[in-house]
Amino acid sequence: MNKWLNYAVSNNSDDSIEPDEFVSGRAETPSESIICVDCGGNAHLLTHPPEDGVWQIGEVVAYRCSECRDRWDIVLAPDEQ
Repeated sequence: MNKWLNYAVSNNSDDSIEPDEFVSGRAETPSESIICVDCGGNAHLLTHPPEDGVWQIGEVVAYRCSECRDRWDIVLAPDEQ
């Protein structure tokens, strides 16, 4: 569950989590590049890693496609290790 613009947002169908409870903790490390949904090109990570090297759940990272120049903002998910 993430807090975005003061609204609780969740795709979790688990009713045990109340709307005002927010998940925090370590997120998966973002990839250096992703596939652009619009053109299929490579979108490279723009966001610098945190100083402590630990990405947090709900942080937003940005990617820019090297072919069509579209920007993609991705919200980091929990680390599934």
